[in-house]
Amino acid sequence: MNWNYFNTLGYLSVILWIAMPVLWFLHARMRPRRWLVHIALLLGLAALFLAKLNSENHVNLIQPDRTEQLVALEAEKEAKRQAALESRGEDVADIRFAEDSSDDHMDRAGMDQSELKYTENLDKPVVPEWQKKKKGRATGGAEDGSLEGAIGANEKRGNLDAGALEGTVGKEPIIMNSKDLDQANMLDSMNLNAIRIMLLVAVAMVIADYLRRANVYREAYLPLPLPSGWLNSTTPQETVFERPEPARRSMTDELAWIAKRGDAFLYLTGDAQMAAQLPESLPRFGKKFWKMDLLRVADGKDTISDDFLFEALWYGRGSFVVDSTDRAKGMLGNFLKILAERKETRARVAQTVHVVWDLDEPVPDALRDGFARFGRAAGFSLLICNSRKSPA
Repeated sequence: MNWNYFNTLGYLSVILWIAMPVLWFLHARMRPRRWLVHIALLLGLAALFLAKLNSENHVNLIQPDRTEQLVALEAEKEAKRQAALESRGEDVADIRFAEDSSDDHMDRAGMDQSELKYTENLDKPVVPEWQKKKKGRATGGAEDGSLEGAIGANEKRGNLDAGALEGTVGKEPIIMNSKDLDQANMLDSMNLNAIRIMLLVAVAMVIADYLRRANVYREAYLPLPLPSGWLNSTTPQETVFERPEPARRSMTDELAWIAKRGDAFLYLTGDAQMAAQLPESLPRFGKKFWKMDLLRVADGKDTISDDFLFEALWYGRGSFVVDSTDRAKGMLGNFLKILAERKETRARVAQTVHVVWDLDEPVPDALRDGFARFGRAAGFSLLICNSRKSPA
C-alpha cells in the first residue's frame, strides 16, 4: 500500500468518522443518556473539514510519473532515425571521416527539401504534449543584436506582486504512477462520500435521540414547541408521573419547561405565596417570544367555571394556577367526567395538557385511577410534584 495516498489530515479524517459508530453504540447502552450522539456529529463535521483539506492540498497536487512516457518517446525517435538511415544507407558512399557524427555519412546533398526537413526534425529533441501547453516568455520587441537585447533588458515588465510569490516554494511534488494516482483519487472520493453519509446518519440520530428523550424526565433537554404527536411517537408521555427527588428543576422552572414545550398546564398548589410569585405569562420559545398567559383562579365557583377552564386548556389558549385545595379537588372531579365523555368520541388534544399537583396532601386514589383510565386517550397527564404517597 502506498501511504502517500493521503496526508496526516486525511488519515485523521478516516479515524474520526470510524469513531462515530462506536459513539452511537456507547450512547445506546448508556443510562441515563448523555451527549455522545452529539459528540459523534461534531466528529463528523471535523472529519469532513479535514478530508476537504486533504483533498485540496494533497490529493489534487499529486503529479503523474512521466518517466515511462519520455522513455517511449525517445525509443520512438530512435526507431524512426534508424529507419531513415537504413532507407538511405544504399544511396550514400561508404566513407567515414574521423570528425563525422553518427549520421554524417548520409548523403544530404542528394536529398530533396522534404527529406532534409524530415531528417532535421529527427534531430530535434522530443517535447511531450504536456510541456507544449506551457506559456512562453513574452518578448518586448524585435531583437537588435545588442547585449541588452540578448539578456532581455529592453523587455517591458509589469508590476510584480510580492504576495503572489508567497507559497510558490512549497513541498516537493508527489510523483506517482498512473495506477497509484487513480487509486488515490478513488480513495479520496470514497472518503468524502463516506463522511457525507455518516453526517446524514448523525443528524438523523440526533433528531431521533431528541424525540426519544423528550418525555424522559432525567434525560430531556432543550424544550421546543413541537407537536406532542412527534414527542410521543417514540416515548409516550406518562399519564401519571411522580417527579423524582431531588428534582432537576425548581417548581417555577418546571412550569416554564412545560410552557416551552408548547403544552398548557393547570398548576394546583396550596401555597398562595408561591402562586403569587409566578409571572403573568411564560414564553413558549426562547426567553421572551410567543408567550402563554398564566391566569389565577380564585376560590369560589363564581369566578371561572370548570367547563370554561377545561376548554381553555383543551385548545391551549392559556395555563392556570389554582391555590385552593378544595377548589382543586372539585375541579379535577369535573375534569374526569368530561374526559370520560371525550374518550367515548376518541377526541384528543393537539398539545399535551399537564395537571401539576403540588398540594400539601397526597393525590386521592380515585384521581390517580381516573387519570390512568381517561387521561392517556385524551392527552392529559398528571404530574405529582411532592413526595407524599397516597394513604394505604
